[in-house]
Formats: sequence, structure tokens, C-alpha cells
Amino acid sequence: MSQSQSTKRGRETAAADEASSPGSIAATQAQARVHARPRISDVASPPKKRQKDTVYSSDASDGGANASGGDDATDGGIKAIASVARRARRPRLMSAEEKRRRFKEKYSGMTPEQILATVSEGWRSSVYTHYRPPQIIPGPNGTSTYRFICKKYPTKHVDRADSEDSTGNLRRHADCCDPDETAESDLLSIYAHGVTYTAQRMRLLLALWCARRHRPYAIVEDPEIQEVFRMLYSRVYIPSRTTVSRDVRTLHRDMKLGLMQLLAGLSCRLHLCVDGWTSPNVLSFLGITVHWHWDGEIRHVILDFVRLTSAHTRAYLAEKVVECLKEYGIEEKVLVVTCDNAESNAVMLREMAKLVPGFRGPQVRVRCFGHVLNLVVKAILSQFTQKKRASKDSDNTVEAANITRELVNLDDGEPDEDDDNDDHEGDASREAADDAILDTLDDDNPDLILTHAEISAGLLVYEKIMKLSKKVWNSPSIRTELAQLSAAAGLDYEVLIRPVSTRWNTVTEVIERALAMRDVLGDLCDKVQFNRRDGARLRRFMLTDEDWKLLDQLHRLLGPFLFATNQISSSTRALVHEVIPYIDILTEHLDDYTADLELAPSVRAAAQRGRAVLNKYYERTDESIIYRIAMILHPAYKTQYFRDHRWEEEWIEEAKTIIREEWEANYKPADDTDATPAVAGDSAEGSGVSTASKKGAAVVPKANEGKGKAREDHAPSGVSDKAPKQPAGTGRLSAQASANAAMFASVSKNGSRKRANAFDPLEAYLETPPISSVEEPLHHWNLILESSRDDSPDAALARMALDFLSAPAASTDVEQAFSRGHLTVSRLRHSLGEDSVRAGTVVGSWARIPDLLDEELLAKSLKPPTPCPVKKTAAVVAVPASSRAQGGPKKGVEVLVID
Repeated sequence: MSQSQSTKRGRETAAADEASSPGSIAATQAQARVHARPRISDVASPPKKRQKDTVYSSDASDGGANASGGDDATDGGIKAIASVARRARRPRLMSAEEKRRRFKEKYSGMTPEQILATVSEGWRSSVYTHYRPPQIIPGPNGTSTYRFICKKYPTKHVDRADSEDSTGNLRRHADCCDPDETAESDLLSIYAHGVTYTAQRMRLLLALWCARRHRPYAIVEDPEIQEVFRMLYSRVYIPSRTTVSRDVRTLHRDMKLGLMQLLAGLSCRLHLCVDGWTSPNVLSFLGITVHWHWDGEIRHVILDFVRLTSAHTRAYLAEKVVECLKEYGIEEKVLVVTCDNAESNAVMLREMAKLVPGFRGPQVRVRCFGHVLNLVVKAILSQFTQKKRASKDSDNTVEAANITRELVNLDDGEPDEDDDNDDHEGDASREAADDAILDTLDDDNPDLILTHAEISAGLLVYEKIMKLSKKVWNSPSIRTELAQLSAAAGLDYEVLIRPVSTRWNTVTEVIERALAMRDVLGDLCDKVQFNRRDGARLRRFMLTDEDWKLLDQLHRLLGPFLFATNQISSSTRALVHEVIPYIDILTEHLDDYTADLELAPSVRAAAQRGRAVLNKYYERTDESIIYRIAMILHPAYKTQYFRDHRWEEEWIEEAKTIIREEWEANYKPADDTDATPAVAGDSAEGSGVSTASKKGAAVVPKANEGKGKAREDHAPSGVSDKAPKQPAGTGRLSAQASANAAMFASVSKNGSRKRANAFDPLEAYLETPPISSVEEPLHHWNLILESSRDDSPDAALARMALDFLSAPAASTDVEQAFSRGHLTVSRLRHSLGEDSVRAGTVVGSWARIPDLLDEELLAKSLKPPTPCPVKKTAAVVAVPASSRAQGGPKKGVEVLVID
């Protein structure tokens, strides 16, 4: 007999002995229960459970009625014992409703706080020490929920109903926070090899890798990279693609909380860039980036990719932008909004002003200067890309007809081979709006109209060089031949640049490269193998000396615009105070080309077209207060810049009025009402002047108040009728001494400090001449801010200057965000959902900010991998199949049968 069987037999014998003690009948019944147990196969269904109240009532009545003895009494006692044994053997679980009912009965008349205090006295589990004291969350119908907040990670919590007492969820979370300690032998091995591996950090790095480098989540399931991981660490945990996707979304959620805290702690004003984007898998988003100045540097980050699900009306867009700002809690911190030149954006800003009372709408709008330059270049090139209306007195119709035939000959009738979808990142609605602006140039500027011959000549030269560049780029044999010719001529280039229709600055680069390779392009176009009837026929693209001359003039006209575009395409360069100087320089450049009679008529007309568009948006800078305030707050410009560029004095005074109003309304410190000069300790008590008298004498006149009123406000007020108790040696003579000192405060060192409130740093700044040596205005004002007291007027003016000078002049960052989104949703990842597109793109931007990328904290936010549950058994015994004929194995042992 085995030990388990002997133990079981001992328990049965003891039960029989206990049952036999009342009498022979009870003993007989007990033995019957022991030896007549039904077999499992004989039981058709488990016995039905009795209601607790019914069992007790029947047992009590039977016992009470037959207390004198007999069969009924014996049967009743046996039934009661059997019922109790059955309940003990099969404990009955209460439902949630029953627990709630019993809980309310037990703690009726008590407040939730009293209930919590009473219940917590019975909590003996050590798991409660992992959490803060629970919070009471009121629920419906008088219920409450206890919220246990993790001490280690306060952003995590576990909720439990007040009527429950289970600690399962609490313990599971605590186990995740406090994983099992690594064995000492493993620690020694890790230390010796310098490994810092953890499963959570592995998941963090894989998620960041996929988000920042635009890798597909399925890359973690590639056998080769898994083999690399296991080669470096054999016990590595490699998550699945689903886990990596979920981890990226988890990082987005946790890093968003960090960004909220970062922005909430900033004392400066924030600037936004807003633009719309449609992903390759046809998901519409509204990209929002936020910009600010901190510690002498311009910081910027993607705020969010807002999913757009309705018609893109400006009211709807304004609602989504404000909703995003309120989610971050920064709607009252926004100063500038930079967007493109679509007029519908003005409507959006007005709608935003309705939703956010402190926001000033179009008055703080900055038009994307990159888009303005793009429009100007389009206007210049429109002279060479579109058929223009010729003047009525145009002549040389024969020459124009010949040029027209050449233009037709250049057309192969085939679509351009370079029109790749990846290159068309422009917005169709924006392109249409731009074309509408350009179409009005001829009507608004009749001087731009040329003759048929002049228009056609420009069109022919432009078409030749653009189509030749495309032919060379798209033909491997032509590219090889050109590379050989360039090497023989000692040129630094091997191929022409491919023009891209949606990137207007590539035209300048195409012309520049063609001019550099001019010596070999003629020979290339004259090659026999490239002029067969069914071939490329490059001879039709050969350029004459006059053609090259026109291309050189056009290149010199477009060169400054390429330079300006590259300058403002950097996030640290595109600042609003540079816009007006750039426009002035480009305007002068265009005027010079328009007035140069030695240039080709088409080039002069192109310059005049660009001048018309540039002047249009120069005038629109007056619609915003941002440009003029930023210009004046540049120490090297001030108002002298406007005079040097022949601004009318009325315009300059208007600009000064705008900056004064902004200073007075939003930045100038409140007047210190305690500014009366004092002696002997510089306090009210020591001066003998009451607090009320000092406040009356401290009123500083406003800039628009008259001198008479100012003299009244600053007149000596004397002593109070109810002066406080004076120390020894003070009194009327002391008060007279204070008044005498106040008269000469302007020449005393002490008085200069007391006059601080009368000093206006903005007026002093405007009166001083410009500082031409200042090249970095942000650095200049940041030094003033760091060297001034926080509550001083100088610090207030420095904060105002930093707020306005840090405003972005172009929406370059949001355009770059769209490019990252385009890389995230590649042609092989079109099944990505909106949450994955949003999280992957945004996390990739946030990950470069050290304040948001706390690897240790983020790694802990990812739950450790949960091992698959393993069934624990006492032993596994392999026995032959023949052993089943001998009664099989013993109970309690799991058997693996081998036939």
C-alpha cells in the first residue's frame, strides 16, 4: 500500500469512528458512506446544490420535532451532518450581486471614507505596501472603486470594487514592477561580458528602431536578424511584429505625457506650423508642429498628426487644431501660427479665435516664406512653361510659326518617364490655388505681354533643356556615353540632373548642371547612335549660342531664389525677422533684371512677373503684427532699417505704435505701487510714512497722460493722520527729512533704484541707435534675460523679444514631418492603420528629444514578456502498453503511454 493510499484510508477510518460514536445506527450509516461510495461512471450528474436558507431551515425543523429520538430523529441528524459535510467539501462562491448586497448590509450607514478605514484594517497582504493609500472613486448607485496607485510608477494604477477583497490584480502588477532577481551566477556572467540586456530594453530599442528608421514591424521576424540576436545572446527575447506595433503605440502614449509636462513647464510663448497631408494609403492628416525658444536655441517637435475624417472645411480644421491644443493644455500659450498662403487659412484662424478667446487670429499669422519663394519662382518660370497672350502689335509671325513647329517636334507624345508617384508630394488644391494666382498676372500687369516670337523663343529653349535632361537621365546608354565624354573633357560631373515637376528649385539645378556640361552636350546630341528614327533623336535638343545665352541669364535670375530657399529650409534659419530683409534683397534683384535692356525680353518679362508676385506678399506682411515687431526687436535693425529702405515716416510710426501696444498689453510689468523713496532702512515703518500714503505717491503716469497730472500724482503726500507708533528719534522732523530726500532722489544712488518703475526699457531701446555688431538677436536677448532679475522690466522686454524673434518663417518642419510619414507608409506598407501611421511618425520625431527619451522609464512602461503556463506534474513515467492489463499505473502520476 502506498503512502497516499494509507493516508486516505486513515482519514476514512477516522471519519467512520467519529460517525459511529453517537450510536449503532449512526455507525452503520457512516460505514455505508465510506464503503458504498459511487463510482465515477455510475454518477449520471452531480447532485443539485441546495439553497443555504432551505438547508438550515429543514435541518432545524427536523431536529426540533424529533428531539426525543427514533428513526426520524436519527435520519434528521444524519441529513444535517451530511449537509454540513457537503458544504464544507464544496464551498459555494458568491456572485458579485450577492457580495454587493452583503457588503451594503454590513456597512450600511457609513460613509465611503469610514468604510475604507474599516476595511483596510483587515488587509494583511504585503502587496498593499507596493501602492499608495487607495483613492475613492465614486461610482453609480452609491458604489465606490478603490484606486491603488503604484509607488514606483505613479502613472500606473489598479482599480478594485469596494466590495471585493481579492489581491490577484494587485499582485500581478507588483510582479511586473518588481521582477524576479537575476541569479548571482548570471549577474557575474553579465558583468564579465559587459552585457546590459533586459527583455524590456530589447523591446524598447526595437520599437524605436522601427519608428525612427521607418522599418516595417515584420523585420523582427526575419530569420536572419533573429539569428544575429541569438548569436549575441542565446536567451534573447524577440517580440513578434504585433508586439512591436503595440509597443510603438505604448511609447506614443507615454512620451505624449512627457511632452505635455515639458510644454506645461515652459514660460515662453509657443508657435505652431499647420499643414494638411494625405498619406499614400489615402489617410488624411493635419500635421501640427510646435516651436519655442529655450536656453538660447530654437526647439521644435511634431505636436500631433490629427486624423481628418470629415470635409476639410476651415471651421472643421480650426476645431481639430484647437482640440489638439487643449489636449496638451497649451491653447493659451500660442502666439504665432505659420501656414501656407491659401486664403482659406485666414478663415481657419478666425474660427480659432472664436474657440480660444485669447488668440488673435489673422493678426498673428505668418505666411510660409518657402511657399512665397515657390510662388515667385513659378511666376518667373511661367514665362517659359505656359502659352502667354501676345501683344496686339506682335510681328514676326513667320519666325513664331517656325518656333512652334520645333516645339511640336520636341514632343514624343509619350508620358514623362520620371513622373513617379513618390515625387508628387504637393497638394493638388495648393497647386490649383497657385495656378489661379499666376493666371491673373497678365490681366493685372499688361506690361508683361511680349510678342509671339519672344514668347515662343523662351518656350523652345526651356523645353529643349528640360526634355534633354529627362532623356539623358532615363537612358542608361546615353548616361554612359555622357559620363565617358565628361571624363575625357575633365569635367566633374557625369550626368544631367533630372527635373521634378513639383520641385521648382530643381529647374535652377538642371540649368546649372547643363551650363557646366555645355562643352560635351553638343557632341552627345550629335552621336549617330542616338539619332536613329526610332531612337532618342537627341539632335533636336541641340542648343544654339543664343539659347545658351538665354539659359545663362535665366540661371543668374533664379540663383538667389535657390540660395534663399536653401537657407530657410533649415529649422534654425527660417525665422520671421529675416523675411522682410530677404524680400527687400530679392526685390532689388528682380528690379535690376527688369531694367536691364541687354537681357533677353523673355528673361526681363520673367523677372517682372516674379516682382509682381513678390510685391503682392510683401504688402500682406502688414496684415500681421509679427513681422514689424520682430524687425524692430532685432538690435541691428530697430526702426533704422525701415528708414534705410525708404519707408514712409507714417509707416514707421505705425510700426512703433504696434510694438508699444503689444508691450503695454502683454509684457510690461505691473507698476510697483511701493516706490516712494525712504531713508534709514528703506521701509514704511522706518520712514514714518503710512502704507496708504506710500501707495498714493507711487502711481506712475502712463505714457499718454499729461504732465500736469503727473506732477499731481508725484506731489508729496505728507504723513498719515493715523501714523503708526514711531520709534525714538522720529516724528515730524523725520517725515520732513523723507520729503527732502524724495526731492533729490533722481541724483541719488538709492533714488535710481526707486525710479525703476518710471523707466520703460522699450522706450530706451527705441531711442538708442542700432547695434550693427549683433548677428544673432536670439543670443543677444538671451544674455540679457539671463543677466536680469526675473521681475525686472529688462527681463520682460527680453522675453518679448525672444517670443517674437523665435517665430518660424516657414512650415519646413511640418513638410519634413510629411516626408517622414511618406517613408513610414511606403509602397509595401499600405495596410498600416491610422494609429500605426500616427504613432510611428510622431514617435520617430519625439525620440530625438533627450527630455522625452528616458530609456529607463520607457522600458519599464513596457510589460515584461509573460511566459506560457506550464502544467506542473509530480512525475512523468513511461510504461509499456501491456502494463494497462495489470491495472494500470497508480493514481497521482501522469503517464506517457508507449505502444
